[in-house]
Amino acid sequence: MDSNTDQLRVSIDRCQKVLRFGTGTILAAFVLIIAATTVSTAEWVQVLCKALYYVIVLDALASVGIWYYRTRLEKSLVEADGGQ
Repeated sequence: MDSNTDQLRVSIDRCQKVLRFGTGTILAAFVLIIAATTVSTAEWVQVLCKALYYVIVLDALASVGIWYYRTRLEKSLVEADGGQ
């Protein structure tokens, strides 16, 4: 039973790391969009910003999925610990 709870904790930690990385990616994309649109309004900026927009949207959707998976893991961890 301890190996199961240890495995759940490791999975939760991995989910947290992925969520932190995703948050950093979203913030970096916002900064790049602001910087690029400040510098120019050329066509390459429009293409770059559109790509960064899709990065943000996909990352947000992935974050919701990972968050949901993490909450299921946490629920399983509580049940494995005896509901304390």
